[in-house]
Amino acid sequence: MKIGASSACLYPMETEKAFLHIAQLGFTDSEIFINSRCELERLFLKELQAVQNAYKINIISLHPHSSFAEGYNFFSNYERRFNDGVEDYKRYFEAAAILGAKYIVLHGSNHPVITTEEYAERFKKLNDVALSFGCTVAHENVVRYAGETPEFMKAMKGYLGNEFKTVLDVKQARRASREVSEFIEAMGNSIVHVHLSDFNNSCDCIPPCEDGRFDFKKLFTELNEAGYNGKYVIELYSRNFSDEKEILKSAKYLEGILNKVRSD
Repeated sequence: MKIGASSACLYPMETEKAFLHIAQLGFTDSEIFINSRCELERLFLKELQAVQNAYKINIISLHPHSSFAEGYNFFSNYERRFNDGVEDYKRYFEAAAILGAKYIVLHGSNHPVITTEEYAERFKKLNDVALSFGCTVAHENVVRYAGETPEFMKAMKGYLGNEFKTVLDVKQARRASREVSEFIEAMGNSIVHVHLSDFNNSCDCIPPCEDGRFDFKKLFTELNEAGYNGKYVIELYSRNFSDEKEILKSAKYLEGILNKVRSD
C-alpha cells in the first residue's frame, strides 16, 4: 500500500493501540505521534517494534507531542534554552533510530523573535544532531507558525539549500488561506513527507473521498513534476469520521488517483 496513515488519526486512543489498529487495517507505512514522554522509553518502543515486526509496517516519521514549545525552546533569543532543547530532542532522535523512522516532524516557532537567518542557523544545528542519530528534522507548514507562508519556507531553503527538509500538510495550507501549489513551488525538492486530508463545505479536515473538494489529481501531478517520490500519509482527527475503516477506504481512493497520475 503506497498511502500510509498517522497514529494521530485515532487520538486520543493510546499510541500503541492506535498504531496496532493502523497495522491491522493493512497499512504498510505509518507516522507515529508521540503523545507522552513515557512513550520514548525503550520498553514502550519495543512494544511498537513488536507491532512493526508482526505486521511488516514501516514507521516513516515521529511527531513530537512537545511541538507546541519548539518556538520557546529552539527559536528564542536565549541560547542556553536552545542547548537544553537539543538535549531533550535527542530522545526523539534515539527513538527514531530504534524504530527506523527517517524524519522528525518540526512545527517550529509560533512567535519568532529572531531573524530568519538566525532561525535557519538554529534549525541546522538541531538537524545536525538528528543526522548523527540517522534521522532528519523536517519543518512542517503549520498555520499560525513561521512555516505558514511559502515565503518563509523559500527563505529557509535559500539559506540552507539541500540541508532544509520539509513536510507538506495540505490542511495546514488551507487553514493559512494559501494554495498548496504555492508551497510546492517554494519548497520544491525539500519536501520529504506529505500529510493528506480532504475538506467539504462544513469541515476543513475529512477523510479523502469522492465527495471531498480537494483536488488530489492536481496535488499528485504537481508533486511528481517537482520530483517528489516520498511517502504520503493520511492525517486526520478522530472526531471527523465515525469508523476507522474510512481511513483505509480513503487510502484506496487516493491510490487509485496516484497510480493514474503516475501512469499517464
